Amino acid sequence: MAVRSLLARVAKLEQTRQPTSPFVRWFGSLEVWESECQAGIDAGQLDPRDVPVVMLAVRRWHCDGAWR
Repeated sequence: MAVRSLLARVAKLEQTRQPTSPFVRWFGSLEVWESECQAGIDAGQLDPRDVPVVMLAVRRWHCDGAWR
């Protein structure tokens, strides 16, 4: 049992050492940022033509790890 506990702790430490994108640091997750953008579009504060393109580019940048 002690081995499993130790392995779980090591796995948790390894996850915390993983670099995180700025969107994860600033918003908690990319999905939170995207939902805020969508709310801005729905409220008429953000351009419904441009912002989805920006969101797609940021998602690719985030998922590909280009921010590293």
